[in-house]
Amino acid sequence: MTKDRKANLVVILLFLGVIIAFAYSYNASVTTAVTDSAYNDEESLKKYNNEIVEKLVNTDSINEWSEIVEQYQDIVIVIEDSSNEVVTRSKDRNWSALDVKVRTAFKYKNKAYMIVSSVYLLRDYTADSKELVKFIFVEFLIGLSALILLIFIIYTMMLRPYREFYQLIEEYERGKTLSKHHFRGYIGHVYDRFVSLTRNLEHQQQNQQRIIASISHDIKTPLTSILGYAERIKSGNISEEKRLRYLNTVYEKAVEIQSLVDEFDEYLSYNLEKQVHTEKVDTPTLKRALEHEYGAELEMEGIAFRISNNAEKASVMIDRIKMRRVFGNIIGNSVKHMLTDDKRIEITINCDRDTVYINVNDSGEGVEDEKLEIIFEPLYTSDEGRKVAGLGLAICRDIVESHGGRIYAKHSKLGGLEVCIELNKVK
Repeated sequence: MTKDRKANLVVILLFLGVIIAFAYSYNASVTTAVTDSAYNDEESLKKYNNEIVEKLVNTDSINEWSEIVEQYQDIVIVIEDSSNEVVTRSKDRNWSALDVKVRTAFKYKNKAYMIVSSVYLLRDYTADSKELVKFIFVEFLIGLSALILLIFIIYTMMLRPYREFYQLIEEYERGKTLSKHHFRGYIGHVYDRFVSLTRNLEHQQQNQQRIIASISHDIKTPLTSILGYAERIKSGNISEEKRLRYLNTVYEKAVEIQSLVDEFDEYLSYNLEKQVHTEKVDTPTLKRALEHEYGAELEMEGIAFRISNNAEKASVMIDRIKMRRVFGNIIGNSVKHMLTDDKRIEITINCDRDTVYINVNDSGEGVEDEKLEIIFEPLYTSDEGRKVAGLGLAICRDIVESHGGRIYAKHSKLGGLEVCIELNKVK
């Protein structure tokens, strides 16, 4: 929990505590007062009953009892006989559920009677209406203050940040760049994540635009040559030797365009199909697959190819089709950059407790130190005559990272480039 949330929670709890403490103390005081009042009323009623009984037994007739009862205006008096029949009672006054009652038995002319006297328990509180109104008003003010505070905290914690967040999104839709905004709490994490996603999308969009622009430029150059040579051939004013030479040049330029289109198509096809379907593959199986896939082909190219597995039977979760593309791009890139007669490609497989390491070494021309970090970028090329290359290695990076792995490059012990792949080992 963030500091601002803790502070707001503490304030809310304090106000709730004040309200609860006030209500509890008031309830305790009222309860004590009512209890004391009930006890005092009982004692008073007992005295009244004794006083009334003394008057009743000294009368000559029961008919005189009503006059005695009416002398006591502050209490309700009911006199019953032994069969619970009412003999006399106070006029225009009735009992209530909150009355304090005291019963006293007595005898009159050898007959048993019961006098029941009662008084309203809360007569003092209802009489003092000003105090009651004051108490209700104070409770209302406290409750209203707590409600205003809660609304303010909810607004500052949730409504205002989300409102500002929405305004920033609207500004972004109108073309304004998202700037740093110091939202607090969970909304801050959401905003930072949103900014990160938008920047990644913008970066990908810029890369794609640069790739498309570069592909377009690279296609225009050979296409211009093709059109020029085609016009010369079409004119017919050339010798047979030149015509054949022009046709060969046209074919070579067309192959160059096809290579560019195929490379770009491969890059687009991977980006359109990001889903990875993994299965468990152990390192001996991986070694046999690489030997079967590239052993004979590289031998025909005059390239010495060797694979060593030092990981015993460690396993990884991979998409076979996509990882086949990874090794195809890496080995194809190695073959393309071998300029000496000493042509070698060596693959080593190692592992530790958590990771399987696959290192592809070649004896090619390698790359400079400052370019080791950028050869996996979509626009990198070691050929100064081209603007687009390295799409294959960019695809390799995306595939390996989609497997939760890591790929990077360094100088090889064979003199060329070493491409290192790290994949999570199956426990």
